[in-house]
Amino acid sequence: MREFTILIGEIFFIALIQTVLELLLDPDKRPQQVKILNIACILGSLYLLLQFVFTYIIGEMATFVKLSF
Repeated sequence: MREFTILIGEIFFIALIQTVLELLLDPDKRPQQVKILNIACILGSLYLLLQFVFTYIIGEMATFVKLSF
């Protein structure tokens, strides 16, 4: 549960940084930079989520499957 809370905090921090940077970039004048920023934040969040899944969830599922058979 502690690891999940840390994951949520990291994703929230990325969203906070994205919001602040969008305010500074002015989307009307620099739409390409805003798109790049959005893609980078989405990829960063996806990376953290996949890292969490492969580290914790799949390990727990493997333990469950071994116990069943």
